[in-house]
Amino acid sequence: MISIQTDISPKHLRDSERIKAMLQFIMDNYGEAIDTAAIAQSASVSESECLRCFRATIGTTPIRYLREYRIEQAANRLAISQASIADIAAGCGFQDISYFTKTFREMKGVTPKVYQKEH
Repeated sequence: MISIQTDISPKHLRDSERIKAMLQFIMDNYGEAIDTAAIAQSASVSESECLRCFRATIGTTPIRYLREYRIEQAANRLAISQASIADIAAGCGFQDISYFTKTFREMKGVTPKVYQKEH
């Protein structure tokens, strides 16, 4: 027989609310320069609490999540737009085009240029 736990701890609820605020901040500001301090501040927590909360809830760091989110947004833009790769990279928060290309290739298996042509 399967038992379903219906009581959620106050800590879990608190972490859930914090993550929700931090993820919303990332979604709203991913095109800007963001660091862990800014993400933490969006939920009124310390940087160490931000890191703990991300690890416990999502299983990654806030900066890694931000980088992955930026790449997903860039991939979406590349698929629907003929804008320059540099413009798309900058619009998604990447200041260095070579870092963007390297990160995109690591995550998507192809360069942004190839991705844009294929989509």
